Amino acid sequence: MAAKSIITQPSNSFPPNQQGIKFFTDSDTAFVIISFAVFWTIGIFIYACIPKSRQHFSSFKPPLKPPLKTPCHRCRYFSNNHYLKCALHPETALTEQAVDCRDYCLNSREQKAEEF
Repeated sequence: MAAKSIITQPSNSFPPNQQGIKFFTDSDTAFVIISFAVFWTIGIFIYACIPKSRQHFSSFKPPLKPPLKTPCHRCRYFSNNHYLKCALHPETALTEQAVDCRDYCLNSREQKAEEF
């Protein structure tokens, strides 16, 4: 029987205290730093846009129901439009000054309801 010889070769050329440690090259380090900067910039951009979008949605308020003490909601010239409440007196519609409105005219639907 022939004796088999086992030839052992070192697994790597590093000293024993540095085996298994891999070092980054300059290009790898630059890639990591640039990637971090890009993600940081994207994050800041998203964070800067969020408050503006919240302000946009919070500035829209649905039209409120008219107060009951003003007769505007029964007038024929009143519309429940957010931009133009009254065709004749838009500046005084739904305010205290509208209680004694000289152009108040009962809506035709309201007249029919009062007749019955």
